Amino acid sequence: MKITREIILKTLKPAMNVVIVVAVGTLMFQLGGLYQKHTSRPTQENSYAHAFSPKEISIAVNASNELIMIERATGKYIVYSDTIGQTIFGMYANRIHQEVTNAGK
Repeated sequence: MKITREIILKTLKPAMNVVIVVAVGTLMFQLGGLYQKHTSRPTQENSYAHAFSPKEISIAVNASNELIMIERATGKYIVYSDTIGQTIFGMYANRIHQEVTNAGK
């Protein structure tokens, strides 16, 4: 069998098609990864996800009756609205009052 140019081209054409399809697929996959990396936003930490113990935080109420919870270790703080501040501070004060009252008995 004589190998001619036509036979070589007939054999290489399907192989080249496969190479082109694989190259385009790989390129699209890489572009998708770059797009996702570029458009993804950093996740924000949920400050409400951790329940603090009284040893970990200090609380205060400012002039606007907003509750301020301050982490003792880091100094980071969370400010709550006035109604939440009044409610939580009232509960906290009531608990301290109960502890003092029960300790005196």
